[in-house]
Amino acid sequence: MSRAGLIIGGVSLIILGVSFGWGATRVTDKDLEEGELLYREACASCHGEDGKGQVPGLEIKVPPPDLTWCAFNSEEPDRDWILITAEGGPATGRSDVMPSFRDALTEDQIRQVVAYLRTFCTEDWPRGELNFPRPLVTEKAWPENEIVFTWNTARTPGDEQSTQFSWTLEKRVGPRGQVEVKFPFQINDPEGQGAVGGIGDVEAGIKYVLYDNLEQLFLSSGGLEVGAPTGSIRRGLGDGTTILSPFLAAGKAWGDLIGQGSFKFEYPVVTRRAPKALLYNLAFTYPILAVGRLTEGQVLLELNGKSEWGTEAPKHFQLSLTPGLRKALTRSGLWAAAVGVQVPVTGVRDVDYRVMGYLLYEYPPFRFGR
Repeated sequence: MSRAGLIIGGVSLIILGVSFGWGATRVTDKDLEEGELLYREACASCHGEDGKGQVPGLEIKVPPPDLTWCAFNSEEPDRDWILITAEGGPATGRSDVMPSFRDALTEDQIRQVVAYLRTFCTEDWPRGELNFPRPLVTEKAWPENEIVFTWNTARTPGDEQSTQFSWTLEKRVGPRGQVEVKFPFQINDPEGQGAVGGIGDVEAGIKYVLYDNLEQLFLSSGGLEVGAPTGSIRRGLGDGTTILSPFLAAGKAWGDLIGQGSFKFEYPVVTRRAPKALLYNLAFTYPILAVGRLTEGQVLLELNGKSEWGTEAPKHFQLSLTPGLRKALTRSGLWAAAVGVQVPVTGVRDVDYRVMGYLLYEYPPFRFGR
């Protein structure tokens, strides 16, 4: 591995292994006691003493959520709960049935109420504070409920054009798991000879949270992706072999600065058809707009490294720099988009540049019955 590979790999391991520094605000027993009294006085008439939102005789057009359902209770960070309590449902794109308590409760009281309502979830679910913004390339550690449309277009040193679109469905399973499936569509234009398009190699994967620490705002996970040879190798739309890809991913926040890293090993079952590869990714995000979720935006900066070996082509390492922007598109933050440009910074390069982006929808958790 080159020196550049060792550097990015070492920095990624720091993100994967360090869990100190800035953390979430500590909740005291007094906060919970005060929060319980305030909840019973101001909130229980709609949400119920037990938090289940089933109050006899309550007739409103949008039933209150079940706060004991951990998939809902743990989904959002405290700042969103505080915003909706202070400003009412419309502030976060939700129902106006939820009123504003800005004039009835102080900031500290709202924080205490939010701390108490978190106790309705009695299971060990990672909290929404650890759901960091999705980078362009780096794998997230958080288990998602998302539909993601991604695209990228690249030009190679040989003046070939390649464009890929993909649709990914991600489904959270329980407190810590995720399953996903990815369907790619690729268009190649080899040396300007005419575009060739078709389905690429379909991928399926699983992810599981290995460790989470709310106080230190640290999360790590591991998983496995399997690429099936559904794309035509003859037309340059696939690798022609199944590829197994175990990976590790982690995220850590230091105040507003968020670092995320991922490390993946790609192993082709038929080694003569595709190279083995190590992929190292390190991403940093920082907010540039943060007035509620409607105007929430982040600047992105990623280092993306890849080492390949094992076929007739010589072993090589490529390091790329990927700056970008990410923007929430709705008040609820459920829709978001990002765009960036990936530029190789090493001598050996597969492409001269790559323009990429995504559009995602974070669908709410659902369950059958109540």
